[in-house]
Amino acid sequence: MNPLRHKFLPVSFAISVIGLCFSVYQILSMLFFEQTCTDSCSIFANFTIMGVSLWWFSAFFFMLILILSLFGFAYLIRLLTAIALTVDICLLFVMLNTSLCVLCICAGILVACSYYAVRYENRRPLEPYPKTVLLNLWSILFVLLLGSSINANQQGISFAKVENPSTNIFFSPSCPACKKILMAEAENKNIAWFPVEENENDIWRIMFMQERINAGDTVYQALVKAEEKKPEEKIELMDMLRWKYFVVQYKVWKNTAIVRRRTSVVPYIEVFGVPKEYDKPIKLEQSAVIRSDAQVVNSLLGKENELCGDANKPCEE
Repeated sequence: MNPLRHKFLPVSFAISVIGLCFSVYQILSMLFFEQTCTDSCSIFANFTIMGVSLWWFSAFFFMLILILSLFGFAYLIRLLTAIALTVDICLLFVMLNTSLCVLCICAGILVACSYYAVRYENRRPLEPYPKTVLLNLWSILFVLLLGSSINANQQGISFAKVENPSTNIFFSPSCPACKKILMAEAENKNIAWFPVEENENDIWRIMFMQERINAGDTVYQALVKAEEKKPEEKIELMDMLRWKYFVVQYKVWKNTAIVRRRTSVVPYIEVFGVPKEYDKPIKLEQSAVIRSDAQVVNSLLGKENELCGDANKPCEE
């Protein structure tokens, strides 16, 4: 029998205290200051489970590890930290293909340390250090994430595939200026539309719009029908387990990461791969918007909305 099995685990306890304080600080920052560390962090700010922020789950996790460490329940801690590290591996994979979130990385490091610490404190007497495949996989993804350079020409994921589009428009379903552009260019086949997320209800509208576009609607028609449909108040756990939900959320994260790396407003318009200055109208010979509705689009430039990070900062009319 391992002599450390029912003894106080000081290293695990110390790490859980740090993790709990870190999580509580982030919760208080969101509640009272409505701030995130960087623009990249705000990409994932709207992601919740059943309407609850991931930082609440993080605080509960570290508090549970803290209590279990006091009583030396090493095997139960090993199970919980293994599950948490598996979830963080999935998050690292998402960030590897979108954008690095500093806060998530810090939390992930604490989870990995907690996972390793309990195995070190509870290892067999003859083992110099614990061996684990999970930690090796996490370390590989972590190194790849830190060592990867952001590709400035990275492409987003549009609603429908458009062959050689000359204009890319990144828009949010919550943005009034975006809706006007969608209405003006509803029949334009040379524009690729890339959805981004401003608040937690956008993901439901985007999912519904994707269904309507697959059914044959234009992007504008899909948006109008999405507005008529009452958005869900929160994300149910069973919905999150659906592969369809993950695919749409991943696409939106990727598009939002691209926009935040290049600007802070929506709609974000690229003509022939070059961002357009919003204080200058798009010249007709440069734009795919070559119909009479071009004046409508040009009149909207300069009236963009700040790309919000959460529901506390709604899109202004």
